[in-house]
Amino acid sequence: MKIKIIIENTVFQAEAKAELGFSAYIETDNHHKILFDTGQTGLFADNAKIFEINVNEIDSLVLSHGHYDHTGGLQRFLLLNDHANIYVKEGYDSNKYNRIRKYIGLPKGIQIPTHRLHIVKETTEITDGIFVCPFIQLFDPRETHFTHLTIRDGEEYKEDTFNDEQYLSIINNGKLSIISGCAHRGIVNTITSAIQTFHLPIDLVMGGFHTLHEDEATIHQLAEKLNALDINRIVACHCTGIDQYAQLKREYHGNISYGHVGLNVEIGN
Repeated sequence: MKIKIIIENTVFQAEAKAELGFSAYIETDNHHKILFDTGQTGLFADNAKIFEINVNEIDSLVLSHGHYDHTGGLQRFLLLNDHANIYVKEGYDSNKYNRIRKYIGLPKGIQIPTHRLHIVKETTEITDGIFVCPFIQLFDPRETHFTHLTIRDGEEYKEDTFNDEQYLSIINNGKLSIISGCAHRGIVNTITSAIQTFHLPIDLVMGGFHTLHEDEATIHQLAEKLNALDINRIVACHCTGIDQYAQLKREYHGNISYGHVGLNVEIGN
């Protein structure tokens, strides 16, 4: 099984491009093809072509949450792919705003065909060993990243607690891999939720940790929490933040690297 990052904030290949956002392509052993998030624009499709990934052959699209940098490429995906099942959690299309009251949600006007839309309400296996997981319990509310992020309800702005957030779990050879979009509800909360769901050792944790604006003390606490977990490897990226990743690299005792456009990760080898 292979995972390839096709959208991330950084790129080291001259022919590919980066943008603020995240998108990962997963191809399973049984040739089921999954896209996890679509980045900020349709750029994911350009990179996919460079990497010889046929967007029209994708069987499933999973959207981690309703922010524009994860759903902005959805319209182009719908134009290029007429059949993939699309998995979202209720609230993915909420009116999401940032600290300056700028709309940052799902691009307006996008209509997902009803027959392709799946509202995930329970842990759902989309193909052998691949699960969309909609429950992220707040074991430690201090680990969340909700500050200055809101949902507009009429004229009122309410704190966005990201009840629409979900993650992907991959089970291969008796081990668990976790792919997160932004971990607004906390990456350790996400990992712990996965452990309680599947009761398996963790091979890989990949994705954004949303620690970009966190201070050194918070990153130190995160490193300590990750050190207490038995994780084979971590690939942090996107909203983790470069400086914050550098501190995690120093303080986390295990195998950690930074993800980028074009990165390949193998599972099960």
